[in-house]
Amino acid sequence: MTFDPENISIQAKGAAVTGEVKTDPSTAMFLLAKLIRLAIPTIVGATSLTVMQFIDGWLVSLLDRRGIDGGVNLAASFNGGLTAFVPLALCFGVAGLVNTFMAQSVGKRQVEVGVQYTWQAIWLSMFSIPVFVVLAFYIGDIFQLFGHTGELLRLETLFSRYMLATAPINFAGLAIGSFFLGLHRPGIQVIAGITGNVVNLVLDYALIFGNFGCPALHLLGAAIATLVASVVSLFILMAYFYRWQRQMDFRIKNVSRVRLQALFKLLRVGVPAGAQLSGDIFCWTIFTLAWVDHFGPAAAEAQSAVMRYVTISFMPAVGLGNAVTALVANRIGAGDTASAIKTARWGICLAVIYMGGCGLIFWLARAALAGVFLSGSMALHMAEIILIFSAIFQVFDAMNVIFVSALRGAGDTVVPSLITLGAALTICVAGGGVVTMLAPQYGVSGPWTMATIYICFSGMANFIWWVSGRWKRIDLLGKRPSIPLAINQPET
Repeated sequence: MTFDPENISIQAKGAAVTGEVKTDPSTAMFLLAKLIRLAIPTIVGATSLTVMQFIDGWLVSLLDRRGIDGGVNLAASFNGGLTAFVPLALCFGVAGLVNTFMAQSVGKRQVEVGVQYTWQAIWLSMFSIPVFVVLAFYIGDIFQLFGHTGELLRLETLFSRYMLATAPINFAGLAIGSFFLGLHRPGIQVIAGITGNVVNLVLDYALIFGNFGCPALHLLGAAIATLVASVVSLFILMAYFYRWQRQMDFRIKNVSRVRLQALFKLLRVGVPAGAQLSGDIFCWTIFTLAWVDHFGPAAAEAQSAVMRYVTISFMPAVGLGNAVTALVANRIGAGDTASAIKTARWGICLAVIYMGGCGLIFWLARAALAGVFLSGSMALHMAEIILIFSAIFQVFDAMNVIFVSALRGAGDTVVPSLITLGAALTICVAGGGVVTMLAPQYGVSGPWTMATIYICFSGMANFIWWVSGRWKRIDLLGKRPSIPLAINQPET
């Protein structure tokens, strides 16, 4: 039986790896074509998730228009999901580094090294279960610290607990999905993601409104649908992962056990990346709950609505960024830093075109976009203001996503984390708080001005760090594989 990831042909018996490259892998157009082939499935996967979240939000907003549960379902789902994502983002950063380890190991012709790092991430997902159980127990106290009460407190606590319950499941799923992306087989992650999204949407329709003979559970139904969909996606990924190992005839016991050296190395490189993402989400959570929500329920609803559109512009760029990470890591593993630089250049060109176009739409169609979710005049006005700010920072956000992704492919995670976290805490959180308290007459424009400055600064700073070339000094995998295996693979 033959396993064929792109230009690699892996025979199941003997685990010999062979392949052919018909085009010079260092040429700019070859790199663009390969980046696009990698990016399309990852973008489709990210976009399908974004579409699911968008439709989720629209379905939940219908509850608010009917006045169900105090009309705060949209804000509660956004607040609850965002807060739960703070600790989950740390796990995502670690799991996402499997992409880097796997892609570099393929470039170095040491595929088995990437497999062992994948297993360490899976073990970490299991170890995280008690942590998320404790967080779920205390999550309501966090919302109370921000002065939330009544139905908003009850619903966001409920939704957040279910999102925390999905966290270890999503942790393991992202680790396996990153493995296939690093192997240049992103389509498998897309199959699992789209299947899970379809399950989620069907269950949303059934459980939120009580269709197909199901009870009308409202926001609880949306939470249950997300949990079930996550389980389905993980099951599909695990099935493909197990099948791949059987085809490769891996000694599963050797690569699947806990290996402390590999586990700690994954944590050493992955935790800074996770801290960057987690810290960024944490700052946005403070920004939303403390500063934007300070201006009342209309502001909370407007923020929730606009962030659905921001996600539509952001997540496809994240999908492209994941492809950039995989290809940059592969080229670095093969010792071809020139091609890694060319890959980052193509990535930023594609991201700027897409996100810049989204920004133009946000600006010109802001009234129509706000009206999809909102009906109150005050909320509509605030949403239009936030959409203007969102339009301004789109290109700089594209820079942030692509260059952080490229640096991650090199294993450079500490400095980008410090840049992003430092700017988020000082400019977005502290600066946003100062403007909110000292100049409340500016409304949501005050804190959103600081948030826009933060994103623009972060994008430029990470671009400068990439151009500095310090990442070229990093040797992530070292000279030898930790598990000897016969490999005979040309560069891909």
